Amino acid sequence: MGSSVMRRFATLALAGLAVAACSKARLVASTCQTDSDCDAGFLCDDFQCVNGQTKACDVVTDGNPILQPTPYDVVLGDLTTADSGMTVALHNIGNCTLTLFEASLADDGGSPFTCDLCDAGFPIEIFPGRSRDVQIGFHATEVGASEDALVLLSDDHQYPELRVPLHANFLGVPALNVAPNPVDFGYEAQGLLARKEVAITNQGSGVAAITVTSVNIEPVDDPNFELSAAVQTPVTLPPVSLDNSAIINLEVQYHPRSAEVHAATLVVQTDQGEFDIPLAGNAQTPPQITASPLSIDLGQVPLGQSNHAPLTLVNQGGAPLQISYSWGGPNPTTDLYAVPNVIPPIAPGAYLDLQVAFTATAIGPVDGLLVLTTNDPASPSLTIPVHAEGIAGPGEQVVKVEMDWDNGSNSAFDNDIRNVQMSLEHPFGYLCNKQTPSPTNWGNYGDPTWIAFGPKEEPQRIVLANATSDGTYRVLLSYQQDCSSLPTALTAGILGITGDALVAYLTSGIAQINGQDLSQAIANTCISHSGTNATVRVYVNGTVVKEATASLGSAGDSLYVVNLVRSGGTFTAN
Repeated sequence: MGSSVMRRFATLALAGLAVAACSKARLVASTCQTDSDCDAGFLCDDFQCVNGQTKACDVVTDGNPILQPTPYDVVLGDLTTADSGMTVALHNIGNCTLTLFEASLADDGGSPFTCDLCDAGFPIEIFPGRSRDVQIGFHATEVGASEDALVLLSDDHQYPELRVPLHANFLGVPALNVAPNPVDFGYEAQGLLARKEVAITNQGSGVAAITVTSVNIEPVDDPNFELSAAVQTPVTLPPVSLDNSAIINLEVQYHPRSAEVHAATLVVQTDQGEFDIPLAGNAQTPPQITASPLSIDLGQVPLGQSNHAPLTLVNQGGAPLQISYSWGGPNPTTDLYAVPNVIPPIAPGAYLDLQVAFTATAIGPVDGLLVLTTNDPASPSLTIPVHAEGIAGPGEQVVKVEMDWDNGSNSAFDNDIRNVQMSLEHPFGYLCNKQTPSPTNWGNYGDPTWIAFGPKEEPQRIVLANATSDGTYRVLLSYQQDCSSLPTALTAGILGITGDALVAYLTSGIAQINGQDLSQAIANTCISHSGTNATVRVYVNGTVVKEATASLGSAGDSLYVVNLVRSGGTFTAN
């Protein structure tokens, strides 16, 4: 018989023995390395699989199960993430099988700690020299220290109830914010220099700080972007809600060396990781404004009525067109206005219709100058003459109520963010104000409209027309914010927006900002709080019948300043 045949016969014989062995009980204990090498109910003892029942405490001489948790005191430490955890090993260092009857948390109502073993099926046996892992989880629900205990009930003779203390201290979640983000310079001509302020803050919760280790522009050899001064690091930033001076202010400069579109990255290295902020600039194709028509005549408008006409603004250039506007002329009046209050950037090749309007509150001609300021290097300023005329109408008297207040410069947004809102209250309590600018439920008490001007909503104007029923109206002032000195860049940075977007929100609501967040940001960062004086003027058919000044001490103050009385078809104010 050949050698290959003999080998095959030997293999078949061994296989047959193996099959026979599988069908009968083992005659000797199997060799093993770990418990997993043994069948259920068996454990590996001295490299042999032995029946676990041989380790029962009533079988082992002087059987004594001993439970020892590792660690015996769970300290998760200072946390800057809301979720954390740790594994606790429950060792049986006794000489017989430990029985665990129950595992639970001492605080079973609203504890931030969790325990996976607490929901397991009991009893649980732990053989001598073995352990069972318990996953302790932690989910922070508030900033500060939290404590609980893992309670273990077992047949440990000395400690049948064993408590494992649990500790954690949630510092809050750090959150680095760089604003504006991205830093877009728009168009700047080759060879000229543009600057943008950038604010770095920690908008995190609690007391969790962020350490900024470096601030650089990459690539480092980019000739078009640079920092005006090196940032001295490291700098540790606590949450700005705790320290309103915790801000890194830096200036990024754009000095295009070629007529191209440029890009780079502002890299902020922190102990929480790297943050990349895109830098962009365009020296290739400037924006180019065209406006049509170049003058506007709104015609004759009866008292109490309005007329409007579109002013079409077109960007024929290759970079976004930025436009702001103001009203000028020898006799400025709030009867002339435009919508929207803030013009969003106009993309290359796009256009926007600015609605120029006139509400007649007095008889006679009105002339104004709509002055457009742009980033078109060829047309940095453009003036559109506007004409209208108020004429007598068939309706009743027309009332105009104007209000302004002390808050720095009215022509541009500065660091004074004090804000007062005016409402006209209907004889039965309905309101016309910013929230309800054109109510339609006043019936015989007229058709009021509210508008505001400029980047600070100042002045504000309410026109009441078509009132046919007598009654008493009231002018209500509400002090919304009381910051008289607030770093605009800081507020915008806290909100994660640009300063321009903050202005847009405060004026026309173009930017999507949570009003509650804005209020909180201002409250957290006000360097000084100040009252303000507000002045209200009441006109009837163009004639001033009342002027009143009111003092508002702090945010939240509100008061009635003027009573507007209609009696026998005639308005008076007191």
